[in-house]
Amino acid sequence: MDYDGDLFLSKENEERYNFTLNSVKLHNEKWLDRAVLTCNIASIRPWLEQLGWFDYLCSSHPIYPRIVKLFYANLEKSSNCVAKSFVLGVAVKITPEFIGETLGIPCTGITHFNDIKKSDALEICLERPNVNPIMTVTSSHLPIATRILLLLVTNTLLPREGSHTLPSKRDLKLIACIKNGTLVNLPYLIVNHILSRPNHLPYPMLLSRVLATLDIDLNDEHNVKPKSKQLINKAGLRSCNIKFEDGLWVKIQAAGRAPVREPVVDVERDVGEEEEDNDDADRFEVRPSGSGSGSSQPTMESLQAKMEYIQVRVDQIYDRLDSQDAQMAQVI
Repeated sequence: MDYDGDLFLSKENEERYNFTLNSVKLHNEKWLDRAVLTCNIASIRPWLEQLGWFDYLCSSHPIYPRIVKLFYANLEKSSNCVAKSFVLGVAVKITPEFIGETLGIPCTGITHFNDIKKSDALEICLERPNVNPIMTVTSSHLPIATRILLLLVTNTLLPREGSHTLPSKRDLKLIACIKNGTLVNLPYLIVNHILSRPNHLPYPMLLSRVLATLDIDLNDEHNVKPKSKQLINKAGLRSCNIKFEDGLWVKIQAAGRAPVREPVVDVERDVGEEEEDNDDADRFEVRPSGSGSGSSQPTMESLQAKMEYIQVRVDQIYDRLDSQDAQMAQVI
């Protein structure tokens, strides 16, 4: 045997661990501080409670980095929603039911969003009727409470790599389900996401919690506490350019601009003129480059925002390619 049989199921898995996954950063989840859910974002709590997800999203767990990477290194290709792997000599089988039982969340509800129209999802997310269904929505368009849901969706529920400035169609539909109380089978979506994103190492905290319940000896394993910057608390919201002011949570604009209460969406604006934000913050806006003097020179802010917009598009392309690779691997 030319590989470590105590850790890996094959030589290929060992090489995948050593040469691919070892250099990949874990995609750490965010979690909520209950104390910030006040005033105009207090609605987040009942939204999550009606689905049975609130306690899970307000909890954290130590992370076992090596164990998580070993899990992904030995993860078998699967055509059904069961994640099978091998960790420290123990065969691991993670089903939606097991996820639901471990996390204390329901394993019932819809498993896809094909029956939800994008236009309906947009109206729920933006909290306004008659939204143009072909408009490009950025996180800066969303009401503050909805924007926090987007942070949870793209970092915890269905985490993805790259910038989270532009929510995907699936992101918007999941957020709409959360807001209108449509039951979603989150454990099913989680297992399916694990199988479709094996190179991105999602759910390190969740997997550490799940694997800790199995007969795996973790006594000598190095573990780390979740990073404080992943906590959505008062400081975490400020890093997202959201602060508490005059009894309301408001968005902080770029330097020299006053905070705004809620974004106004102009469905007829050109996509290139839509406000863009950073990965977790609305730091820059795309605005007409002319000044009071009539200058047509672009501002540094507008150039930065356009660069971020291009990067988001590139990230989306890579996400689609990764998803296609995973689907092809399952077929093969």
